[in-house]
Amino acid sequence: RHSELIVKDLGLEGARSVTTPGTKEDVAKADENNEVEDPECNPKEATLYRGLCARLNYLAQDRYELLFCSKEASRRMSRPKRGDFALLKRIGRYLLARPRMVQEFKWQSMPTCIDVHVDSDWAGCKATCRSTSGGTISMGAHAVKAWAATQATVALSSGEAELYALVKGAGQALGMVSLLADLGYAVDARVHSDSSAAIGITNRKGLGKLRHLNVQFLWVQDKVRDKSFTLHKVPGERNVADLM
Repeated sequence: RHSELIVKDLGLEGARSVTTPGTKEDVAKADENNEVEDPECNPKEATLYRGLCARLNYLAQDRYELLFCSKEASRRMSRPKRGDFALLKRIGRYLLARPRMVQEFKWQSMPTCIDVHVDSDWAGCKATCRSTSGGTISMGAHAVKAWAATQATVALSSGEAELYALVKGAGQALGMVSLLADLGYAVDARVHSDSSAAIGITNRKGLGKLRHLNVQFLWVQDKVRDKSFTLHKVPGERNVADLM
């Protein structure tokens, strides 16, 4: 129903559908339009834009392929410009052909471990040079949570960006372990990353040669040593967090 309302509010009935909800090229084009002083939306248009973003955020909680594009559209909610509607229209054209998604949770025994996959795109935002952290939490064959979030710190290397994504994933993993413990289930956590650099930084003690690294992100080193979770390398082509 939410997909249909988004398509209707954007006036895309009968439009041509697309195979992806949004690409980095679409985001870069929107940023370029903003740089050339694209006119701001009037109050009515701004209200429509914010309403569509809110509906999209609600929808993306279950449709993980919408997390990245939803996040990028929501970053412009405070002062939307008319060119920003291109991002929403791209999403609407994607939903036009895929209004529904069915998740099938097959019966399984209670897992003894949760798996957290993390990934990052270094300086993916061309306007701010900030990276995006993406991740997903799985219990057995079931994906129970996913996220896509712009990193607050500008990473100076791809390894640093991957470390920030790993830190966020580790925090989410520990939170899920704590939640399951409250429900009476004792589980371990495995964090999977395709970055050898991020895994290497986390497995050592201290900054090493990375003097520019913010020390607030190094608490994961202690958590690895006390076995709060384990780190694992996953091939990039098999890292499901790349979707985010």
